Amino acid sequence: MRMRLRQSILGLVTLTIGFAGQSAAQDSNVPEPDPRTMRFVQRAVAWYPDSVFRLVENTRFETPAGSYRFVTFERTCASELLSGKPSAIIDEEADTIWMGSVGELPSDGMGKGTEALKTFLSGFLPEAMRASMNMKVKVEWNTGPMKPGAVLPLELLVETGYGFTKRPAGVTADGKYIIIGSEMSLKEDPVAARRRLLSESDVVVWDTNGDRGSKVEIVEFSDFECPACKNKWPLIAELLKQQGDAVSHGMASFPLTMIHPWAFRSANAAWCVSRQSPEALIPLKETFYSLQREMEVAMVTPTAVDFVAGQGLDEQAFLDCYLHDPSIDAVHRQMTLGNILGVRSTPTYVVNGWMVQVPAEPWFSEMVARLVAGEEP
Repeated sequence: MRMRLRQSILGLVTLTIGFAGQSAAQDSNVPEPDPRTMRFVQRAVAWYPDSVFRLVENTRFETPAGSYRFVTFERTCASELLSGKPSAIIDEEADTIWMGSVGELPSDGMGKGTEALKTFLSGFLPEAMRASMNMKVKVEWNTGPMKPGAVLPLELLVETGYGFTKRPAGVTADGKYIIIGSEMSLKEDPVAARRRLLSESDVVVWDTNGDRGSKVEIVEFSDFECPACKNKWPLIAELLKQQGDAVSHGMASFPLTMIHPWAFRSANAAWCVSRQSPEALIPLKETFYSLQREMEVAMVTPTAVDFVAGQGLDEQAFLDCYLHDPSIDAVHRQMTLGNILGVRSTPTYVVNGWMVQVPAEPWFSEMVARLVAGEEP
């Protein structure tokens, strides 16, 4: 079995298998990059100053459902976390790109045809993830009308301990590659697409200036048990203080349930507090951050209840919400939103549609200032 699963640096799943350089394909030479694709990738990945991109592989494959390209880009910048060689699958029939974790599937025992491929993956992926990471997943296939394209969409239903969250994925029609990530239209700017998805979402909690028409919107995907989230929060808080009404801040929980045992409960508490007072979400977050070293699963509920009482909120209303189906579903939908947007680690910030993963001074404040002025970062 060639498939190998591992955790990424900050605890989310990355799928790693054999890569395209090991496979036969129609194109043996690397063709010149499509300028539209290059621009798309540069705007789709996490922004970082002075990043340089170059194409290192661009190989076309033919399937009965159309052609696709396996592309790999090398990105270099001052951040070791963001430097690397991200891969993507371009569905030439659908004019879409799949970005995320891309890997090559084993061909033995797969059979031929779409139904054989679905049967194989429905059994293979859950077993591989369980054996490698003790992660419980189910495979759910798109049951709607089949759209033209060389990539078949599917969803991974990932067990969180409180139910399932959805993670988009796809498999090439020839059974060669699996992609854990979202499909995006090459006709739409990914920055604009993220802003549209966030504006349409009902699970982002605006805890500052949410209705004042701010020039810049920062949506934070974070986890109360995440040390990096705690460490980066003072930078964000200071920027919000400096910019005032020019910048609004929204929150969507993204608990890393594989490695953080009390993260989901605190995320659920955050949702229930926000139903009564969105402005109380930041003090709640800071409370949990201050207790990260001592916090345990059994302490989350009394900590949250004490916070509710201290804020003068309705304790019974909180308890009627906390860890009940509607609020559990809301947290799962926040996680699903992050997966669709391409969140892979915490904290991740979406700033007017630009993804930022490792904000630092002075460039982050300068980036936000340019966006406030109506400029590109």
